[in-house]
Amino acid sequence: MRHSLRILAVTVLACPFAGCGGAPQGSPEAADSASAPAFAGTPANGPAAAGASGPAAVVAQFYEALRTGNDTAIASLLTDKAREETSKSGLGIQSQASESLSYEIGETDFVSDRLDGAHVKTMWRETGPDGRLTSTAVIWVLRKQANGWKVSGMATPVVEGELPLLFNFEEPEDMLQKKEFVEQQLAPPAHAADAAPAAQAATAEASPPWNSPGTR
Repeated sequence: MRHSLRILAVTVLACPFAGCGGAPQGSPEAADSASAPAFAGTPANGPAAAGASGPAAVVAQFYEALRTGNDTAIASLLTDKAREETSKSGLGIQSQASESLSYEIGETDFVSDRLDGAHVKTMWRETGPDGRLTSTAVIWVLRKQANGWKVSGMATPVVEGELPLLFNFEEPEDMLQKKEFVEQQLAPPAHAADAAPAAQAATAEASPPWNSPGTR
């Protein structure tokens, strides 16, 4: 879950929390994105091929823009509505840049009869401060506009064992709801927070006075 939070932090910088809005967990939209990624085994860690315009190629370009912190490229790869709504609300889709970010592009599922909607399954990999490589499945949601395929959102697991949570870049108001949801999932249980001071107090009371500093 912590790595999912890191993914959101890299993706959404201007939001007061690292998250974007979308369909609630369990909704049909989230369910459509819930199938486990099936990868062809072809990594895509280098620059996207020039002129490539399919959904998978656009996602590769988006990853490269995230990795290098190219906010101009990120904006150009968003749907018109996502760019307009996030700009208007101040919740911009930006990147903190991460040279350790790598990715693998998997299958593309077309989700409409007109073939104007697609989900691209990927694996986001990143090396943490401790040197450990972490991998998280991310499904990118795209829609075909007159000027080509563009990114409208992403889905990634937030709660282990639950459906991926869809973050819809075109609905900034719902981002605040996702913010609250993710914060609740990450917050330690109230009883656990209360238990730590109580345990410390109990330990202090149980310690014999001759173990205290300055006591003979």
